[in-house]
Amino acid sequence: MDFNAITSAISSAYGSAQEWIFAAIVGPILYQFDLMSWAEDAFDGIDWFLFGCVQIFLIMIVLRVWERIAPAETQERFSSSSKADLFYTFFHRLGIFHGLMFIALSGFFFELDSILHDFRFDRLNVESWWPGVTSIPVVSFVIYLILLDFVDYLYHRASHTFNWWWQLHTLHHSQTVMTAWSDNRNHVLDDIMRTTLMAFFALLFGVSPGQFIMLIALSQFIQSWQHANIKVHLGAARFVLISPMYHRLHHAVGYGHEAIGKPGVLGGCNFGILFPWWDMLFSTAIFPKEVYPTGVRNLTVSNNVITQQWQGLVRSVKELLPK
Repeated sequence: MDFNAITSAISSAYGSAQEWIFAAIVGPILYQFDLMSWAEDAFDGIDWFLFGCVQIFLIMIVLRVWERIAPAETQERFSSSSKADLFYTFFHRLGIFHGLMFIALSGFFFELDSILHDFRFDRLNVESWWPGVTSIPVVSFVIYLILLDFVDYLYHRASHTFNWWWQLHTLHHSQTVMTAWSDNRNHVLDDIMRTTLMAFFALLFGVSPGQFIMLIALSQFIQSWQHANIKVHLGAARFVLISPMYHRLHHAVGYGHEAIGKPGVLGGCNFGILFPWWDMLFSTAIFPKEVYPTGVRNLTVSNNVITQQWQGLVRSVKELLPK
């Protein structure tokens, strides 16, 4: 089997699809509204949409089938609470959210980039760490993935530390019927903060726009797998990559979001996003063997997306007000 020919064909098909979408849909819209100055950014933004289509296809064909074959728990085929998760997944994976965030923050990051340049800030420049090794695209990609995963771990720990922040993050933990669609079940304010932080550090690390899209797309799909209703431990590989069972414990009632033995007190375990190393380093790792029910103690949320967002905002504001 000629893998070079296969990858070349896939790359060619991808490029053709991107060009067609721009020429037939995006370009005419930009022209109609006199926004052709955004043409280059819009063309690159189509990557978010195409990568999202690939992810959604894989979730439907691979992960959802895997859930039927080796489920962690018995579930109804498609619960009413999962409909909101489906909306969140399409909203995030098809580039709608990232596109809006790009437009909203592009000016800020342009100014930030100028300030860093004026102060002669030397970015990490991973490619120059070990010429001939870290300059290899795959190597630099993996290093960036690890660096951003550590930032994401710290962000995740913070969302479980401050009560007002936790009230936003509870939406993600509120799902009692976890599936491969559940990863993007988040409050929009939490998503905005996380996206801004990750883009900020990617800028500091010197990640290129193309690499950033690939990093996010790969991370997103792995996280969809981790949220899936799949009973798999990975064996010795569980120390290299977070498995669905490992992350499921993070969503378990009384384990992932509460201090052990202290119901209702913020704490938890298994905060890692892709790799368990940070949990192991900071003693927050638990490798489970059993399946536990998921959700948040004494919390019920609506199945309506708008109501979910409002409920989270109200709970968060109440935590900020004087008691």
